[in-house]
Amino acid sequence: MQVFTAYEKPGPAGRGSDADVLLIQEGGSYKAMLMPLLWPLFHGLWIVLIAQILIIAGLGMLPTLLPDTGVVATILALVFAALMGLHGNDLRRWNLRQRGYAFTGIVAGQDVAEAERRLFTALGPHIYLS
Repeated sequence: MQVFTAYEKPGPAGRGSDADVLLIQEGGSYKAMLMPLLWPLFHGLWIVLIAQILIIAGLGMLPTLLPDTGVVATILALVFAALMGLHGNDLRRWNLRQRGYAFTGIVAGQDVAEAERRLFTALGPHIYLS
């Protein structure tokens, strides 16, 4: 069973409003860990992407500025990737709140489709009608 947090786009509900609801899985994201620059780009996390580019550039310059720190820079890069994996979905939730999305609730399901069905059943007609 997977747990998701649901966020609703601001504005009136109406036709197609199910597309205005986003489900973010609780827990880590292995995709954020394995692709730390592509993952925020795919999700539109521009501030996170810029911060990551600066951090990765800084880690790349560390051995140049301080000799014999190549191993340290590699370890720090791996730690950074692990932190992105652990907190990537938290950054997505933060971004949605910054963009005005409202926290709708927490829903569980075997997969996203089942969680969406449960969420829309629980929300009732307000999600479909103005």
